[in-house]
Amino acid sequence: MDKIIGLGKWGCLVAEELTEYPEYRIYKIDSEIKERASLSIGTHENIEEYEKNLDTQEVSLYLRNIKDSDEVLFICCGEEKIVGASLPILETIKGANINILYLCPDREVLSQEQKRDDKIAFNILQEYARSGLFSNIFLVDILTIEKMIGDVPISEHKKRVANFISYVVAMINYYDHTDAFMANLIAPKNFCRIGTLGLSSINPSSEGAVNMFFPLEDVTDLHFYYGVPKKDLEEDALLTNQIKNHVKQHSVEGMAASFSIYEADLDDVLVLCKSLSSAIQDFAGSPKSENK
Repeated sequence: MDKIIGLGKWGCLVAEELTEYPEYRIYKIDSEIKERASLSIGTHENIEEYEKNLDTQEVSLYLRNIKDSDEVLFICCGEEKIVGASLPILETIKGANINILYLCPDREVLSQEQKRDDKIAFNILQEYARSGLFSNIFLVDILTIEKMIGDVPISEHKKRVANFISYVVAMINYYDHTDAFMANLIAPKNFCRIGTLGLSSINPSSEGAVNMFFPLEDVTDLHFYYGVPKKDLEEDALLTNQIKNHVKQHSVEGMAASFSIYEADLDDVLVLCKSLSSAIQDFAGSPKSENK
């Protein structure tokens, strides 16, 4: 991705963390936002009003530098009413290569209206991705991220969550656009467009555990990205087999497991991963009956 659009408080927060990487052009859209180079679209009562009252000409003007050849990451969160503006905003840049990063809220602390809004957006955006109107949708469960980063002060909570998500997104995007030192690449099937991201490790103490950002079901493709310090690439004779065994450990029937290895300016090996599915997903951690 080279263009980032953050929608709402959460979307803008993650987009702001991505300003650390100079290769991205950042756009922020919120109900009431006064930052330079951002767009305020006003406050409305519900998601239907956000969709109906969006000034698409104003949005088109704001996003005018996004061209058909651009790769775009659109970030939104299901707990915010402004998520209702997602589809008309995306319609204004429909020629671009659009990926969605959908932040799934902790539904146990949502109001009934927020749960309804999240359910609507969660399902509709997945359906649009599966139909091919978007390149992919990546689901991220905020509660899962909170558990990964551990206890942090209230004043730092959202920023730490956003920073964690943005780092993994930026690194995977960088690797996707960088020549691998070694790779076993398997192209995902065209209809497998619903996915998530995650972390793993080749450290023996971790037993190669994979920690995904969303409990994706019916996974068809799992790709590991290994960022390896230059010294290890040049001197560690055991690393190749260690990586291959790590991939094999997570290979299961009916799923394609692949890997790519990159030189990284790090002290230790960094293992990131991306999984894809063709199936519409249920809410993270919710009973099946709640999703119907």
